Amino acid sequence: MEMAVCSTQDILSNFPDSILENIWSRLSIRDVVRSSVLSTNWRYKWISVPHLIFNDECIPAGSDGSVAHDKLVKIINHVLVIHRGPILTFKITSSHLKTCSEIDSWIFSLSLDSLKKFKLQVSKSCRHSVLPSLFSFQQLFHLILVRCIIVPPLTFKGFGCLTILFFQEVTLSDATLKCLISSCPELQRLTLIDIDGPTHIQLSNPKLKYLRISGKFIRICLKDLKLLVHACFHATTEAHPDQRKTCNFTNIFGSQLGIQKLYLGGYFLQSLAFSDVAPRLSSTYDHLKTIFFSLNAEDMKEILVAICLLNSSPNLQKLAIMLWHDRESAILPIMDLQEAKDQLKSTFNKLRVVDISDALGTEIELLLIKFVLANSPVLETMKISHAIEDTNKVFTLLKELLQFKRASPQAKIV
Repeated sequence: MEMAVCSTQDILSNFPDSILENIWSRLSIRDVVRSSVLSTNWRYKWISVPHLIFNDECIPAGSDGSVAHDKLVKIINHVLVIHRGPILTFKITSSHLKTCSEIDSWIFSLSLDSLKKFKLQVSKSCRHSVLPSLFSFQQLFHLILVRCIIVPPLTFKGFGCLTILFFQEVTLSDATLKCLISSCPELQRLTLIDIDGPTHIQLSNPKLKYLRISGKFIRICLKDLKLLVHACFHATTEAHPDQRKTCNFTNIFGSQLGIQKLYLGGYFLQSLAFSDVAPRLSSTYDHLKTIFFSLNAEDMKEILVAICLLNSSPNLQKLAIMLWHDRESAILPIMDLQEAKDQLKSTFNKLRVVDISDALGTEIELLLIKFVLANSPVLETMKISHAIEDTNKVFTLLKELLQFKRASPQAKIV
């Protein structure tokens, strides 16, 4: 009987470089260094790893404030001094980094020809003015800036390879934002969260597919976004009186009829309700499959906007509504439901899932629920979460819901 021979070969040492690089590209520099003890062949490879990621794990436990900042700066300086070879990824995601001159030195030391991904996150206590040389990195694919001030040089002609742009708590001008977006021909994903400076966002980019804008209300105009499939808008403040005249579906969405997922959170739906609301849009969103919106159930104008959007989305498959109740902030407080009843005319032939949250069982809420149940022949689940404290009222609401007619025999109310 032959005995199996146990190989003493170092299996890890035979990992292809491409697999190692893929693994290390997902780890912080601290974990990359620690992994060097796993194989004799890896012992010094970390000094040439092309992906440098610095996060809070790189800082010794117990460090905080200025001490943590100083230690992080020291670590980054040390790594860059001994590093050999090209750097493809340079990310600082630590919450302890403050604005300092070393940041400019790091950017200046990076190779113009090799860097593909760059992320800089500065602590909440300050913002850092980004060095103009960053805008010379023509091979960038991903650019993520958090708490920075951006002023590109006059010679900036755009990032020719950039596909992902993410700004959070960034200060920049209208002109800078417009230039950045329009001069990145390969841009596919754009995220703008709590940005400062712009008063009017105009977006025009033929390859943009994913768009997210969140923060205080800013006028938005979308043009030439033919490939846009996923749009998310969340307004944390109401629109100012001078902004309201330009807030409507036509100005914001224009001819972006290829959208598949649409998220309208916070006060954003309200911002669309200041102008006259038609029963349906002139063009339909035939590709729109998922809609989420936050709805003030005390505002008739918001309700009419929501109905208009639903009437214009014939192929909707998933609908989520987060209800809130504030009569004082309503543009037109509900007095009569007849107008809403007259405009509810859709049939949702593909709607399968509905999720309604924070319901109080008001008359308008019951009208919308009843209509969707009666006009959704393939509905599978309607999930309703309530914000009612009185147990008796909950049972009364449940009893009424169960009596509603359902077009779909398999529809379940959860």
